[in-house]
Amino acid sequence: MASNPAYVHNGTASPDNYTDMYKRPPGSQDIAKSHSSKRSMCIQLFGILIFVLGLGIGICIGYFVIHPVESGTGGCQVGVVSSDVTPKTTLASVKQTMSSPTNVVDPPPDSGPTSGILATQPPGLEKADLCPENKMPFKSSSSAERGIFELLTPDEMVRVRDALVARGLISPEPGTPDLKSNYIYGMTLHQPNKTDALSHLDLGANTPGRYAEVHVHRGSGASPDLMEFKVGPLDGLMVTATPLYPDGELRYNSRPRDGIEWDGITEQVTKAMTKLRPLLMESFDGGYYPGGGLIFHPQAPPSLEADERETRFVMALAVDGTARGRDLHALPLTGTVHNPGVDKSQWYTHSFYYLNQGPFSTVEELLDAYRNDSIRKFAFPRGFRQTIWGTTFPKQDAQQPREFSSTKAAPRTYEPSGARYTVHDHTVKWMDWEFTLGASQFRGPSLHNVKFKNERIVYENSLNEVSLVYASDVSSGANTIYMDATFGIGEFQDTIIGIDCPEHAQLLDATWWNSYSQSPVSAKAICVFEADGQEALWRRKDKFAGGLRNHYLIARYPMSVGNYDYTVEYRFFLNGNMETVAMASGYMQTSFWDPENPHAGIDKATDPYGYRVADYTHGALHDHTFGFKVDVDILGSQNSFEIINWKAGDVVKALRTQSNITTKPPYYLYNDTRYIEWYKLQQEAGLTVNLQKPEFWTVVNDKYKNKWGVKRGYVIVPTHPVGQVIPDSHPVMKAIAYTKYHCAVTQQRDSERALSGTYDLNQLNQATGSLDDYINNETIVNTDIVNWVSIGFLHVPTSEDVPMTARVEAGFWLKPWNYFDRGAFFDVPQYIDTRDHSVTERPTTTKQCVENKQEDCYFCN
Repeated sequence: MASNPAYVHNGTASPDNYTDMYKRPPGSQDIAKSHSSKRSMCIQLFGILIFVLGLGIGICIGYFVIHPVESGTGGCQVGVVSSDVTPKTTLASVKQTMSSPTNVVDPPPDSGPTSGILATQPPGLEKADLCPENKMPFKSSSSAERGIFELLTPDEMVRVRDALVARGLISPEPGTPDLKSNYIYGMTLHQPNKTDALSHLDLGANTPGRYAEVHVHRGSGASPDLMEFKVGPLDGLMVTATPLYPDGELRYNSRPRDGIEWDGITEQVTKAMTKLRPLLMESFDGGYYPGGGLIFHPQAPPSLEADERETRFVMALAVDGTARGRDLHALPLTGTVHNPGVDKSQWYTHSFYYLNQGPFSTVEELLDAYRNDSIRKFAFPRGFRQTIWGTTFPKQDAQQPREFSSTKAAPRTYEPSGARYTVHDHTVKWMDWEFTLGASQFRGPSLHNVKFKNERIVYENSLNEVSLVYASDVSSGANTIYMDATFGIGEFQDTIIGIDCPEHAQLLDATWWNSYSQSPVSAKAICVFEADGQEALWRRKDKFAGGLRNHYLIARYPMSVGNYDYTVEYRFFLNGNMETVAMASGYMQTSFWDPENPHAGIDKATDPYGYRVADYTHGALHDHTFGFKVDVDILGSQNSFEIINWKAGDVVKALRTQSNITTKPPYYLYNDTRYIEWYKLQQEAGLTVNLQKPEFWTVVNDKYKNKWGVKRGYVIVPTHPVGQVIPDSHPVMKAIAYTKYHCAVTQQRDSERALSGTYDLNQLNQATGSLDDYINNETIVNTDIVNWVSIGFLHVPTSEDVPMTARVEAGFWLKPWNYFDRGAFFDVPQYIDTRDHSVTERPTTTKQCVENKQEDCYFCN
């Protein structure tokens, strides 16, 4: 706490602020001094005695706090904290009702994460009392030792680059390339064919090998194009490079935008804005570009045709200390850069709009109209630009009083016995779960070979795409569409410890290829940790009290993709449930709020596309739709898709679904009842959630049944499903056809690797990766099937989204559906207590320890 200046003077207490008790009264006598001295000596001796006594008592109390005495076994052990006590079941008087005691297998003496408020290490606490440190992950030393789903390492990426250079497939010059050269603009692991992978994993066949999928920009030839290569095997002596497409099939102008192209666009915008400087300075509070507080942002798509390249851009206010604070401060000035091909000398700007007035074919034409007062004008109030940092940079609002409770440390969790999971490379084991984490530079996070109790449940669960379609009444934002896989969902950065992940999380590397520097990037981008749900997985208060605390494992991927930050996480539960969650936060991409817009409402606070959310900011409505490839394998890859319809109707009709009854039995009091009907999906189809007609979507194995004669399976449960309202006639819908369905079921084909095309955003009229093309009436009964699951949220921005959008999320569950004979979580100690304490069971108790010190600074390394 800061010192009060009224009580401080040159570093010492000010005499003017002494209280009366410290001021000596006038006229003091020597005798008074003598009596005062004797009295003072007695007080001091008494004080020393009290201090010694208190010190002894304090030492005793401290010893027993750190080394508590274990209580006896009888009665309820309330409030006892001990070191790694193994759980036990007590059987006393229950012997009267049981023929023999049940054998109880003690689990390892490990404790799950425990919630608590962690302070600094208390004085005198020994080093041994620190919480155990995690010594993970264990890493393979060579490509040959890595699994077939393991991410590429930086060394492997360099080897791939060198192999392509040696074969003359990319330019050998180091450093930043130019558009007229051949260079790598992205690289990820090439997924093996599923049949080969399963033969290796399940039958011990030879490994299919580790290969890289390399996307190459080929600008050096007479007819520039794009190419994808399969390069490897990386665990072999001889590396080959196999083209995956015919020459010229991947059109050059459908390329993803990268930093090299951005430099060329910048040159054109700079030329145009230099000429428009008088308009900029008058309209935008003295700002100008370049170097004068303004900035530009290119938008997408650059065209609808594969052979065109017209990049629209919007000017914005730059916000110091941020890269994307500009997204909250779009300006009413837009233009287009004509930028096809590799010859930047042929690029130029055109189609300028100012306050939605245009298009003006050149900047000179716009400037003439502005100077002649033939168009409507706008000007910020003087000094407005100096206010935007305070409203945009996301720090505590200095204008608001600080909430008193925020001065106290918040609760958090720690691992008193160390991690209860292990990590080898990117393969994680926890309790009965085992899986391999993956990450694609283009598509983002993935899971492979997910097993529960040694049985594969999921072959693949991977994010494929995130699409956004904006709507706004401005010249640029009215047409904005993003398909984030085009830009690279998986260009990862380090996690923010304490924000993205708890301090005890294990961080894992994710790699990608930087096209600008032509080098690999490795980031601590994935975190794995066990979470304390601080809730019951199950509970019951009966004649007994029982339950199980909900601990679960999380694998989390935080990602910055443009102005938005996405987080995808996979959650694994003790009962065999698996949840996939996608979250979004960050800066909104907004449009300019024009106070004089004739299309705005009467109150000038709304328009057909949303709300005014700040001084000159409109929250453009949009959606976020995440598409996942979910390849569920139930006891093998030969599965069927069963839909269970939840219905209501006549009792006789319900009974006749499984018998020939004609008369309602007399024990039914009502004519109507609820019942279910099973329907096996015969052919590929796209499904949507209809809340008026509830359904359960299950993947089952017709050959394997549980103890009760029911087919074993898992159910797919989307949470918070939203619908697509854009009609098929819209140019984007073929490319993002997956957004029409909540789950589409198709036959598994290695050629159908993802639910969208890598280049389709930039060639919407010739989209090649539409999910609709996969749904072509093939049989899906007792065969290998894939479920394409889409989740998301509709975003109508409001003022609470400024300056940062608080996290929104959606997800889906995979849950056992008669897969087990009983609940799968009774292989761990439960909490059980009976009134007479005849049956007691407890999970492992926790050991008090002090968390290892963490660096609370992202940019310190």
